[in-house]
Amino acid sequence: MNVGETSGISLREEGEGLFRLTMSNPGKKNALTLDMYRDFGATLKQLDGSDAVRCLVVQGANGDFCAGSDIGGFDGNRSGLELAREYADFTVAMVRTLRDFRHPTVACIEGVCVGGGLEIASVCDIRIAGNSARFGIPVNRIGITLDHAELADLMAVIGRTATLEMLLEGRIFGAEEALRIGLVTRVVDDAAVVAEADAASQRIARSAPLVNRWHKKFVRRLQQPGQLDESEIAEAYACFESEDYEIGRRSFAAKLRPNFVGR
Repeated sequence: MNVGETSGISLREEGEGLFRLTMSNPGKKNALTLDMYRDFGATLKQLDGSDAVRCLVVQGANGDFCAGSDIGGFDGNRSGLELAREYADFTVAMVRTLRDFRHPTVACIEGVCVGGGLEIASVCDIRIAGNSARFGIPVNRIGITLDHAELADLMAVIGRTATLEMLLEGRIFGAEEALRIGLVTRVVDDAAVVAEADAASQRIARSAPLVNRWHKKFVRRLQQPGQLDESEIAEAYACFESEDYEIGRRSFAAKLRPNFVGR
């Protein structure tokens, strides 16, 4: 999708609770500067607190998703151990804000999706790629390691073996391989990827928002150690006291599309 020649993070509201966040860094395949990471994180925090949000589409501008961090800034912000740790703490926190975002997320992946861009895509709930999209984390080519938090998030999506294969070889691979290892959830023709992501996000936005948020919350909790307590178990039945449950039942009986209100 072409959004012009402006660098930065842009957000557009598209109605029915659907929002679109676009990364743009023309000439650098949307590589993220530190300011872009800051704006990305601040935008997520603002949206996370709003019940008006039903789905967020994350995409890049001008035919690419994201080439990761802008290496051109490393002389200033990763020039030593202390600065590198501060940088990583900040960028990892942003990715984890997206991972823990309470509303559903859809990654619309065109072209290049590597490094930090791959990490961003991997924590989205649904990841739709065009068939010529390219993936990889070739950090061993520039002497950089992922930290434990980054590795944990990647392993949670694709597992130990695929994570090590990706990092040790440092090669760039295609969409079909990304689908095979579980990095993306769907591959479509390049010309259809935006429409497919839009259709998925619209289906989500038109469904019961409380249910979608609960399901995300429950799945996150089940990935954590420890048994569920009674309050957590009880929350799985809170839907039966919601206004949306009544709307859904009545609409089903009347063969009408429900107009959920998020209560």
